[in-house]
Amino acid sequence: CLKFLRLQEDPRRIAWGMALGVFIAFTPTIPFHMVGALTLAALLRVSPVTAFLGIQICNPLTIPAIYLAAYKVGQFLLYRGKPLVFPETFSVEAWLNVLWQGGVALQVGGVVLAIPPAIVAYFVTLWIVQRYRRRKTAKALSVLALSQNPPAASGPEA
Repeated sequence: CLKFLRLQEDPRRIAWGMALGVFIAFTPTIPFHMVGALTLAALLRVSPVTAFLGIQICNPLTIPAIYLAAYKVGQFLLYRGKPLVFPETFSVEAWLNVLWQGGVALQVGGVVLAIPPAIVAYFVTLWIVQRYRRRKTAKALSVLALSQNPPAASGPEA
């Protein structure tokens, strides 16, 4: 956490990196989260460190909930909430169609669900970084002021 706060990049680049990572974490592309986040961070010139941190919200504990919600949202948007119908007889074409429909619903729902948390992540990260830097600057200024104007001696030796 302290390393994150000590990043020397522009606060907006740090915040955009976090937003990118959070956005990618909500998309059902788990084997490509890290590659996608680091590649897009380089292309978009945002912080790769915070993009990496952002994808960490998608982990074995959160994946089931995120993916179920993404599927439900995609299913609602694309198919009016009608559940996928599994074929009664085995047919490669029929099963590929079911997998395609389910995959598309998962992707669309993931992108839709990713937008609000990415926006929140941007503003929260920006606020945290700016607040930390203001406090750090204020502390440095107070130390500098004390070193230039040491307190007057008091007590019996004065």
